[in-house]
Amino acid sequence: MKLTDLIGKDDLIALQNELHDTFSFNADILDAEGKKVVGHTWGNELCPAIRDDAKGFGAICAPAGQMFHHLLSTTKEPIAEFCDGGMMRVGVPIIHDGEYLGAVGGCGLASDDDEVDSFTIGMMSDLEEAVIEEKAKTVTVVSEAKIEEIQGYITERIEELIG
Repeated sequence: MKLTDLIGKDDLIALQNELHDTFSFNADILDAEGKKVVGHTWGNELCPAIRDDAKGFGAICAPAGQMFHHLLSTTKEPIAEFCDGGMMRVGVPIIHDGEYLGAVGGCGLASDDDEVDSFTIGMMSDLEEAVIEEKAKTVTVVSEAKIEEIQGYITERIEELIG
């Protein structure tokens, strides 16, 4: 079974946009192989700049996406982990009849007890420090309680969509 067999693509697009609008992060929905089901939503200006930078994408975004997919598909538990840029990804796996079908969540959040790692982003990309610092100001800062709220919200919405 595929994720889109369980939840229609239009509903997944609506959920992705809802999460982006509600929590101001880069919401995305992944299938069981870790591929995006629908396009991007950008919750800040820094993440698309990193993703558009070939070096930054290869060093930060691609490995983080692979790690998050691996964690979600193997632990089958909600996660909140950091990428090498110091930003957080929140994800909730979609499990149906014991089968991992994908995940809902997103990235591009900063923890309220830490900060975006501008130095590392600069070292791992071709972006200039001033650009990184300016774009980092657009990253939404969240508490641990907010992360738990996001995970609970996603879990509830998935359950509603599955029925």
